[in-house]
Amino acid sequence: MAEISLVATDLDGTFLTDVKRFNEAHFDRILQLLAAQDARFIVASGRDEEQIDKHFKRFAGRYDLVADNGAIVKTADGQTLKVSGLEVPEVATMMQVVTDLPFDPRQGALFTERHGVYMLRDQGRLNLAHQSLVLMMFAHVTMIDSLAEIDEPILKVTIGYAEHQTNHFIQAAQQALGSAAHVTTSGYGSVDIVAPDVNKANGIKVLADYYGVTADQSLVAFGDGLNDAEMLALAAQPYAMKNGDDSLLERYPAALDDNNNDGVLLTLDEILRKQ
Repeated sequence: MAEISLVATDLDGTFLTDVKRFNEAHFDRILQLLAAQDARFIVASGRDEEQIDKHFKRFAGRYDLVADNGAIVKTADGQTLKVSGLEVPEVATMMQVVTDLPFDPRQGALFTERHGVYMLRDQGRLNLAHQSLVLMMFAHVTMIDSLAEIDEPILKVTIGYAEHQTNHFIQAAQQALGSAAHVTTSGYGSVDIVAPDVNKANGIKVLADYYGVTADQSLVAFGDGLNDAEMLALAAQPYAMKNGDDSLLERYPAALDDNNNDGVLLTLDEILRKQ
């Protein structure tokens, strides 16, 4: 078995439990084992920097970061290696798709840029409970009346539909945007729209190049949703979570347990034991 240089994991439905926790003592042991063989741990998530850093505050400086599905790539010591965003006209095209569909989103669109999150007031009114949750989750949320109020590239647009409507929206959005954007889902009705070259695999390749390793020979990766597909396809040792999307479980070996029972960490224990 080739020696591990990189470990990458999704968060929601993969590394985090359903109540957004993880076994910190177990994780600390894994980080020590990886550091002993000069291997890197990468958090690869659709979440933004702020949310990820809150979860991993205790472990600051010990993990690399692929955030916003690959729009942001940062090293453990804080160097930003990549920032990729959408321009406002592209996002406006996507929002026209939202307007034209015969059904409304379940959760209004969030527009993430490097230093904050925006939400259109009329989108927030679609689900006031979701709007309230957004305002509690993010430290820097600005309610706006028009996309023209955003003057920086948008790293990610996130919108939520009922699960049976998600594919309809994805197809319509991708058709409207063409090669100008990449539309993906983490499951559960959540859809992310990012720049065309943005996915977790491309973010991991940036880190692999920076550290002078080859991802397809030395990467172990874990995921549960379709926004993890490129990352798993890149990995030398890909694992789908037992609770993950059926299409991933059909293609990749399952982790030793699900996200609620330390599946990622237990699998890494077994892999590192065999090194």
